[in-house]
Amino acid sequence: MPSKEQHLKQASKNERFYDSFELDRTEFLDWVVTALFYSLLHCVDAYLAVKGYHPKIHATRTPLVSKESDLKQIYLKYRRLKDESEAARYDIKVFKPAQIRQLKQCKFDPAKSYILALLQGEQREV
Repeated sequence: MPSKEQHLKQASKNERFYDSFELDRTEFLDWVVTALFYSLLHCVDAYLAVKGYHPKIHATRTPLVSKESDLKQIYLKYRRLKDESEAARYDIKVFKPAQIRQLKQCKFDPAKSYILALLQGEQREV
């Protein structure tokens, strides 16, 4: 089972992938959204690993995020990124750079900061 540190390393790698794109110039905005979601997923998994949970599929992880006392505060942000990632991959949703920036600023960044604070033992509001 991956450790907290391994999940955080993968989260960082996925976020660096996101950062490698110039949003106004790339045609791969679908993968940019997907990278954001999977970066957050690995932050979530880092937290869950500390709690002894190691979900392997979304059908197991998503309910944990919605019900676990600390994570339920970020559930709507997590779910929105998950839904947008799936829309990009399965529904071929077309995104504009401004939409991606808004998802990062309003959903990804606050949820990531919240989880990292939890992992450092801090109480935080989203």
